[in-house]
Amino acid sequence: MTRVNKSGGKTGQTSRKPEGRSKARRGGSGKTAKGRGRAAERKPEAKQSPARFRVRELNAQQKCGPGTSVERLFRVDETADGLPKAHLVFLDRRHGWYCEHGVECPAVGHARRIGEAGSQHNGRTHNGGMRA
Repeated sequence: MTRVNKSGGKTGQTSRKPEGRSKARRGGSGKTAKGRGRAAERKPEAKQSPARFRVRELNAQQKCGPGTSVERLFRVDETADGLPKAHLVFLDRRHGWYCEHGVECPAVGHARRIGEAGSQHNGRTHNGGMRA
């Protein structure tokens, strides 16, 4: 007498897929060869003018209040293709540098460059000792 599984198949008989690479091991996004060539088919877009950034420091105590943990506040005006976009970049004791649009916003780097310009050469080495 043969034993039957709940699925209806007999035990001891497993249906195996033929040997070879499975989709999980292949890697990639699972796109077909037809879909991979699309990037090459795209026409080059018109060159965009590089974004311009203007950084101004604001009074953090005045804008955020007297009990704030914000140490420094910058307004970064970004102009790309004639479209202005304003950013507020904060240096916070708890959270570090961030923009209202997120930590990865390009305005953070521009504000940091301005904000840390005076503190780069304080006469100390990376381990805290004085330079010779």
